[in-house]
Amino acid sequence: MNSSLSRRTLIKRAAGSAVLAGVGMPAIVSGQTDAIRIGHLTPLTGFLGPLVMGVKLAADEINDSGGVMGRKIELVMEDSVNPQTASAKAERLIERDKVAMIIGEISSASGLAIGQVANRLKTVFINTGCNSDALRGASCNPYMFHIEGANSMYVIAVGQYLLRENLVRGKKWYSLTADYAFGHDLLRVAKKFMESNGGQFAADELVPTDATDFSPYLLKVRQARPDLVVSN
Repeated sequence: MNSSLSRRTLIKRAAGSAVLAGVGMPAIVSGQTDAIRIGHLTPLTGFLGPLVMGVKLAADEINDSGGVMGRKIELVMEDSVNPQTASAKAERLIERDKVAMIIGEISSASGLAIGQVANRLKTVFINTGCNSDALRGASCNPYMFHIEGANSMYVIAVGQYLLRENLVRGKKWYSLTADYAFGHDLLRVAKKFMESNGGQFAADELVPTDATDFSPYLLKVRQARPDLVVSN
């Protein structure tokens, strides 16, 4: 992907493409006469909360430049909190708020729940942050699109560099991984890569997302004496 292509540009293009795709997005063409209403689901609080500013900036930028085909974008924003809440709010956004599409999410577990609702109600869901491979594989559906890379893409890309630097085969890694769905899936992919390339994990630690004191982990790393420390 071109590094100069910003996330705001991606969101803008995604919205524009949806408007133009009259057959695939009849809700935009025939169901709305004024603003294009887009549902945005993602955690609005907690450690992921600040990321929501990006979509607000994108909507403002699009509207300030004339909107999409002359129509303004109206964001209907909801806090996804967890998969159960994400599922209920996705259904409400579609059936009550009549959004043309849903964008957003960071949590892969919540993204899966939203994708299932979108598929059932035949509404496009553009995932902007979920990395789990499952969303591109077994759990993918015709109404789910992704502008974010999958965990396996990141692991293979970084892994190829580490292979060239002789930091995989015969080496021991120590991983510190965020303890939620994304981290679990990323660790699974990383372990698979190591096993297939002659490396091993000295240990792997699941770190709570609200952790502020890392001294216990650093002590364990020092005692394990790994060749490489990986922070997922």
